[in-house]
Amino acid sequence: MPNLGTATLKASSPPGNLEDLTPENRQIWSGEYIKYWTQGEIDANQDVVSKGRTKLTQYFNGTTTPLLTNMMSTHSLRWQVTDAARMFQDKYLEWSLARDDSDNILSITFTCEGLEQVFASYQKADMIRLVRKLNGSFGDDIQDGDLFLTNPKTKVQIYNPTNYWNSLTKTGTITHLIHPSNTLSAEIDIAAQATVIRKDKKNSIITDPDQLIRCSKYGNPGRNSDPTIRGAINKLARYGTRLAVADPVALYIYEVAFDNLQIDTGRTDNENVDQENLIPIPKGVFVWVRGDIKKNQGLRLTVRMPENLKGKNRMPLTVSNIYDPEKSVHIKYGAQFADRITMSVSAVGIPGQKPSDPINCYDPKAVLEEKKPPMMRTAAVEPADSFDVGVEAAEPAGSIEYGAVAAEFEGFEEDKKLFPFPKVVGRKYY
Repeated sequence: MPNLGTATLKASSPPGNLEDLTPENRQIWSGEYIKYWTQGEIDANQDVVSKGRTKLTQYFNGTTTPLLTNMMSTHSLRWQVTDAARMFQDKYLEWSLARDDSDNILSITFTCEGLEQVFASYQKADMIRLVRKLNGSFGDDIQDGDLFLTNPKTKVQIYNPTNYWNSLTKTGTITHLIHPSNTLSAEIDIAAQATVIRKDKKNSIITDPDQLIRCSKYGNPGRNSDPTIRGAINKLARYGTRLAVADPVALYIYEVAFDNLQIDTGRTDNENVDQENLIPIPKGVFVWVRGDIKKNQGLRLTVRMPENLKGKNRMPLTVSNIYDPEKSVHIKYGAQFADRITMSVSAVGIPGQKPSDPINCYDPKAVLEEKKPPMMRTAAVEPADSFDVGVEAAEPAGSIEYGAVAAEFEGFEEDKKLFPFPKVVGRKYY
């Protein structure tokens, strides 16, 4: 057991302790974002979680409860999909590529930053400046109007998270995550709800990560990330540990396994690879743009060849010249790098507490039945041990239906408020 100290957070820090926010906005981020989501989970606030959720006794708010120790839970993300669309990149890591006319990769940028944390500041000019800065050489091509949807009647603008520069895998540009499941509030929800100890119909405590997700009806048992996070946190909760997501709250790139990759200075196809043409990858190919990978808190990574790095016969090199000797293939997809990236969520815990009593599986139908007048109720609904992901699965609190972003133009709060996540997507501008 590590040495224990005691400290209460004065405020929740921005992800990766980035300096994007003004002191005023840092306080808003802490109070109106992290505290709101965290306390909402604890209190089972229906503005944050689904109806009928249990109040949490083993999840805590680090700004009000002293923290005693730090525990890390990591998990690998195994990509089984190609780079066809961002909607397939549902494991808290998304990317976009730029290719040349020969379909070789010129650059790939990965991010695990959500919309909430990238645009925590409400100043429009700062937000536009950040979009251009994040997308480097493409910045001059990004026009202000590309980023917003405008109501033709009122002229009110709202930020469009799935704008051209942040929705495709082929532009080489990416600002933040867009998959509905890849939200910071969803991560907090999974961690918080994972502290609830569940039992099955035989009153046996559930320990299997997939069964826990099915029983609690949040997250997705088909994902590698959700059951892993859920299983690790629930195991600690069963030992009596009170838990919270560690500050700075975020899901990070914990480490990358690129050491054995090489550069093929002669070709980008997989046939007749000449071992004499393989050289180590020099510095400057993997560029950490945001976050601190030395602290296992990477947020944004760009892969590209330095201009002065040439191949055989002074041939310009591309990312597709990178060769994987284990699989005997060159890099053709961003997913090949993603397969070597480990994501992590860090938790702080107060050990030595009494575990909460296990409760039955969460059943939304039973919750609805209980709210009906007695004469209108149907036969008693028993707690369910499992559910059909495609039919009964409840969306994580805070997930955003981006397809409907243009529907809300009226009724937005304005002036000095943040983007009002998770209920709406953007802020209006004039």
